[in-house]
Amino acid sequence: MKRNGFTLVELLAVIVILGLLALIVTPIIFNILDKNRGKARTETANRVLDAAKYFYATSMVDNDAIFPSEGLEFICNKIVCEAMIGTITKEDGIALLSEEKPIVYQLTFSGTVPSSGSVIIYDDGSVAPKNLAIDSHLCKYDEKIKVFTSC
Repeated sequence: MKRNGFTLVELLAVIVILGLLALIVTPIIFNILDKNRGKARTETANRVLDAAKYFYATSMVDNDAIFPSEGLEFICNKIVCEAMIGTITKEDGIALLSEEKPIVYQLTFSGTVPSSGSVIIYDDGSVAPKNLAIDSHLCKYDEKIKVFTSC
């Protein structure tokens, strides 16, 4: 008798083996993807800090930004990281902030815009993040080395 195909038992054995392989490999692949997404979020958070430092440096060179003593706070909202400050008016030779026509500054960087949180740039050039979250993952900032370590 001549056989032209596989038996049902052989097909079932192959399907069971493929199913077991899928059960073993799928969680490993998802863990690798999650780990890489976390690294990407951390890198983006550090780019936000770099963008704030760059903003401060270019503003000092161009002399066009105003840094209040309490800091210029860039608030992130998943669309943009921006800071608003009132315009400068002079009265009796003294510069005063006016809320009538606010000036809007934006941070530019590559990557995902944080969904919440803010970055403060102080008048001495130091940068401090506050509750920065990317894709709803709160980022952890290491004060000693001044970078984000995870998101």
